[in-house]
Amino acid sequence: MNKKPMHSRTTTVQCVDNGKEVEADIMAFKEGSHISVVMNTVRITLQYNKARDHYVGSMGGLEFLTKGPKVTGYY
Repeated sequence: MNKKPMHSRTTTVQCVDNGKEVEADIMAFKEGSHISVVMNTVRITLQYNKARDHYVGSMGGLEFLTKGPKVTGYY
C-alpha cells in the first residue's frame, strides 16, 4: 500500500525582486500543479514550473517563488 505524504500548513515564499522571505499560510496545494498562499492578508496562487522545480507567481509587479510545503509525515 502506498503511503500519502502529509504537508505542513505553511511554506517560505521568497520575493525574487527584493530577496525578502516570509512564512505564508497554505490555503490550497496540489503537488506539481499549484499552491495558493496567504501572505500578510494577500492571497496569491503560484503555478508549478518544472524547469525551475519551484512554484512561481506574481502580484503587484513582483515575482514570488516557493519550493512548496515540507513533508511532515505519511498516512
